[in-house]
Amino acid sequence: MSDLKDRVKAATAEDDQEPQQSGVLDIAARDDHLKWLQSHGTYFTDALPRHVDKAHFTAVALSVLPNLKNCTNQSIMTSLLACARFGLEPDGRQAAIIPYKQTATFQPMYQGYIELMYRHPAVDTVHFGWIREKDEWDFEPTAPSPRDFRHRPRVDLTDEERGAVILSYAFAWIGGHRSQVITLNRQQAEEIRDKYSKGYAKAIREEKNDSPWQTSFDAMWAKSCVRRLVKVVPTSTELTELINADDDADDTSAAPAVIRGTVVAREEQGPGEDSPQEQGWPTAAEPGSGAREGGEQE
Repeated sequence: MSDLKDRVKAATAEDDQEPQQSGVLDIAARDDHLKWLQSHGTYFTDALPRHVDKAHFTAVALSVLPNLKNCTNQSIMTSLLACARFGLEPDGRQAAIIPYKQTATFQPMYQGYIELMYRHPAVDTVHFGWIREKDEWDFEPTAPSPRDFRHRPRVDLTDEERGAVILSYAFAWIGGHRSQVITLNRQQAEEIRDKYSKGYAKAIREEKNDSPWQTSFDAMWAKSCVRRLVKVVPTSTELTELINADDDADDTSAAPAVIRGTVVAREEQGPGEDSPQEQGWPTAAEPGSGAREGGEQE
């Protein structure tokens, strides 16, 4: 939305008018998370798509605020409004809000991409999956769809017994027809990381271990696979904007903020203040663990 920048300014201006308000919103110390959210509720509800339940979004946002106790008002508002703008819950599954010292940062997850794909009227279902070493599967790209791909997980075995993950895949059903199957093995995911991730390159240069590619490789592997699916399904302006926001979040040295061209820039930080707090990144969820995936295994 073009007026999202104005919403952030208006919301943070209200906080700045409070007496003895510091530059950091110490939400945990104030112990009034819900009151703070309710006082800014109109900004979120105006940004939320109509199909998203406002009370549920507020409840999810409330649950993440304690993790952002050292983050600034502006970055918290910007990240929550980004979630609201795309209609994604900041639950660590559709999206996450990661604290980088005093800056809260919006990060979409692979389930968030799938959620936005579902909103296109031509998309029937979207499926993402992991293939493990002992699973039964076959992929023959030259065979007619849907006989070109088959995956039968070993449901009689635990994940550990099934072996290590060797491949991620994603596909969609569109108007009764299955899309191309996108596959991504570990080596290909590492190549994407090395070629495109500015955050990972920065972590390597600075000899740090704070890039999500280092702390939550599977989550980034899954998201990279689903992002490739975007190229073969009906797209939308909203989905394109989510990709831009995702790229901006990865570029930790960039001045642009979370939604390119619509949200205020990140605030100035001192040396060493751009590292995620420990345990900040959620892990990639296993297929069938509650995320909206759609479709049955073939």
